[in-house]
Amino acid sequence: MSVDVLTRTPQVLKRPFVFYAVVYVAMALWFWQSDLVPGDSASRVANAWYTLFSRDPHLAAIGFVWNPLPSLILLPFLPLGLIFPALTQQGLLVVLVSAALMTATVAVLHDVLRRSDVPRTARLVLTAAFALHPMIVIYSGNGMSEACFLLCLMLAVRALVIWLADGRAEQLVPLGLAIGLAYGARYEALAPAAAVPVLVFLTTLWRTPGDRPRRIALARTDAVLAGLPGLLAVILWALAGKLIVGQWFATFSSQYGNSAQVSANATGISSVTGDDLPGRIGYWLQQMLGLAPLFVVVLVAALVVAWRRRDPRVLAAVTVLGSVLAFDALAFLSGTSFGWLRFHITVVPLTVLLAGHLIAARPRREVVTAALAAVLVAIPATVVTLGRPTLAREESEWLTADGADRTRGLTLVNRRVAADLDAMELPDGAVLTDAAYAFGIVLASDRPRQFVITPDRDFAAAVADPAGHGVRYLLLSAQGAADAVRLRAVTTAPPALSWDDDRGGRQWTLVPVAR
Repeated sequence: MSVDVLTRTPQVLKRPFVFYAVVYVAMALWFWQSDLVPGDSASRVANAWYTLFSRDPHLAAIGFVWNPLPSLILLPFLPLGLIFPALTQQGLLVVLVSAALMTATVAVLHDVLRRSDVPRTARLVLTAAFALHPMIVIYSGNGMSEACFLLCLMLAVRALVIWLADGRAEQLVPLGLAIGLAYGARYEALAPAAAVPVLVFLTTLWRTPGDRPRRIALARTDAVLAGLPGLLAVILWALAGKLIVGQWFATFSSQYGNSAQVSANATGISSVTGDDLPGRIGYWLQQMLGLAPLFVVVLVAALVVAWRRRDPRVLAAVTVLGSVLAFDALAFLSGTSFGWLRFHITVVPLTVLLAGHLIAARPRREVVTAALAAVLVAIPATVVTLGRPTLAREESEWLTADGADRTRGLTLVNRRVAADLDAMELPDGAVLTDAAYAFGIVLASDRPRQFVITPDRDFAAAVADPAGHGVRYLLLSAQGAADAVRLRAVTTAPPALSWDDDRGGRQWTLVPVAR
């Protein structure tokens, strides 16, 4: 691009990452100030918090149902909660960290576009199309695992782009590490952990000169370099889970895990998404078209152009991000997923990067205009999709008035429960509760050691004999189908206290333990 075009570029776009950081921090503060920090986010804070400040602090308290990286990232900052309680008690820390991670993701995506030879002005527009996509903005500030996961995936894409361009084997190490870290954030990283070594093997086999045994040996070595960190991440996490909680993959086998939750909510899910394969396909297509209406067009065009130019760099984004997208699609279509809109979020950076490859390969005005339009049209399309609660089921709990009232109401109930229990000035270990549901109460309490919670090593014994372990009260979730205390602890006493939400729905009961 010419110098005079660049001089006309708005100043804010010359320092885009500062601007995006401000936008994301503002979104984070909105979630926090509005008491809309999602339960998923608060639970990640709680998992980290248990390892340092619970009644029985130990590293394994971080839990094995959900992947640990989003909680581990928070650990160094948790002591600040002793000075600024809102950081942990109200979820401010997790949303601010999420904003920082998404800002870093934008920076990495911009660098990938630069390394893909996208001209500067088009690169800035594409970066903005990603950074200001409504799904990216929302998940930059709500503290969920999307920002962490996307950052790891984009780091993997960056390393793979460099390796595909120049074949430097040292890039396979950060590639493998990024995929291993991605598995630490979300189990969907199993897809690139399997797909990337295959791509690396075939690429090395194809472009290495010499006889076949030598080519196979080098291809195998490169595939091991790329795949070993991800494989070790899966094996070591599974082994730790088996040794500590007796389950190889707790997210699939635990009563609190994803599989159990999907099974328990199967009727509600199918009533919205459809109860057969054609219905689910239709629902999935609506979500995909809502997030990236022209994704398929851009994908086909980018692959055709890359094939003609013999440019393999496009395969980096397709393999890393596309495999995650395919994994989530198959999980939903097979009936083993909630089908949340956010599960398709990788289509956003994938479409942007594919458009970048088109522009880099064909930098003519008409191609640039068409590619940018194909990406930018996703922004209004997503705004429309977010306004449809049947497609954006999670997002509607924050963005619609009724949904926000429900979310805020549950948060405020948890704080009331914590305040009422604190006022009772109970001793350590006096309240037995299942942290899978009560994490918001434990975090909000000024006296967290009063709780015996699920990660405590004596939890099972306390459930079996509450009185013998000094427990005075059972705090029971009215909505938790798998509440271990409600299901296993034996008590016939009437509730001492109960708490309802603003709509009159019973949320918690406090039952005294017979002594």
